[in-house]
Amino acid sequence: MKIGDLVRCRPRNERENYDSWLGIIISELPGSAEYKKVQWVNSEDRNALETVNHKAKDLVVISENR
Repeated sequence: MKIGDLVRCRPRNERENYDSWLGIIISELPGSAEYKKVQWVNSEDRNALETVNHKAKDLVVISENR
């Protein structure tokens, strides 16, 4: 998982649904938890933009920037 990869958030349970959110990793934070800073956009509400830090284990890569 690297800067530029497209990601989705891994649901923690069956009720969580993040299908409308698509993110791109914009930076990596040092440390053992491998935090990634992700810029999110919501396909249902194009004005909904968020930047959030996530542990790498909570993300799923859908397209690698290689």
